[in-house]
Amino acid sequence: MSGAASPDRWADEHDIDLGAVEAPEEAPEAAPAPPRRRMRFPNAAMAFGAVILALAAGVVTIVKWSPIGELNAEAVVTGFLEAAQQGDIEGALAFTDQPHATGDFLVPDALDTRWSVVEVGQVSYSKSPRPGRITTQVYAEIEAFDGTRIGFRYLVGIEDGAAVIENALATSEAYPAFDHLDVNGVTAKVDEAMGITNLMLLPGVYEFYPDLPSTMELETEGAVLALGNRFVLLGEDRSDEWLPIPWPTVSAEGEALIDTALGEYLDACVAAPDTAGCPLGFPADEARTVAAAPGAAWEITSYPKVDAQWWGYELLQGFVLVTTEPGEARIAAVVTEDGESRETVVSCPIWADGLFADLDFAGGAAITRADGTTIERCNSLVEVE
Repeated sequence: MSGAASPDRWADEHDIDLGAVEAPEEAPEAAPAPPRRRMRFPNAAMAFGAVILALAAGVVTIVKWSPIGELNAEAVVTGFLEAAQQGDIEGALAFTDQPHATGDFLVPDALDTRWSVVEVGQVSYSKSPRPGRITTQVYAEIEAFDGTRIGFRYLVGIEDGAAVIENALATSEAYPAFDHLDVNGVTAKVDEAMGITNLMLLPGVYEFYPDLPSTMELETEGAVLALGNRFVLLGEDRSDEWLPIPWPTVSAEGEALIDTALGEYLDACVAAPDTAGCPLGFPADEARTVAAAPGAAWEITSYPKVDAQWWGYELLQGFVLVTTEPGEARIAAVVTEDGESRETVVSCPIWADGLFADLDFAGGAAITRADGTTIERCNSLVEVE
């Protein structure tokens, strides 16, 4: 049927019978069939055809993944990430559509390079309605030093002989707990009227308030991994477009400092009880009048116990003091009732609600009262003697 080809020679030929049909077994009166022509194809020709097919397949691949020759979207994203990881801000921005971007944290000191590029791969491309423009999506994934990972799809625009990342930098709103935002040791002031700040970050690891004093702690992990407009707390699995700046809590050391500061604040109120923000005084009563006895002064017999809480809507005020157990103050007083006066000792509960504890970054604490805040003053005076 077909001749055997020699394995030793490229020029040997395959004999391919393209039309052989078996004749009937018994046909004695029929003339013998003439020999059929056999077409011969050299091995070299077949190999050349295979090469042509392979090249054609290669053309399809090039069209799919590299629409414009040397303008490789994956290479652009890889270059951007590698420059950011090396702390080369100018080099990283050169791969974006914002090569001259500036920001409080687009500085070398704000970069933590303890992360690596894990994966970069183009996942799609499409032609734009604008002639000569093509957009591609390139998926990238990076990993922090602790194993936390985050992924993001970069949009690379290819046009006019240039390929740039068009969503490399996103501006995020941050709601810091203090009058400043500290990222990797770089500080930026917060607009106190708005209570927010906007920031732009390159890919990387960012730690908030790394120099927080020992009087405070962060309620969650204080570092995030950022990529594009996505953020994830170190040690977590899920990322979000919301920048998770941690909020502070008071440490055991801070609680002791607040108790001391509150005691000093109330002791000052004993010396000047009519000072705004002091809880010592006599309540108004239509049935009787109460006044301090001649030469008498308030005496605090117990100080209130408080919790210091951070409330988001009290931004920049400090820690709100919430009374968990009121204290007590006593004073010798003259009570006049039904035209008759008597001298007695009265007791007044002390509440700290309405006061704030301002813990500073030097490790100190001060008790303050926000403007317009009303402090409760002895609303339940009781005679004890």
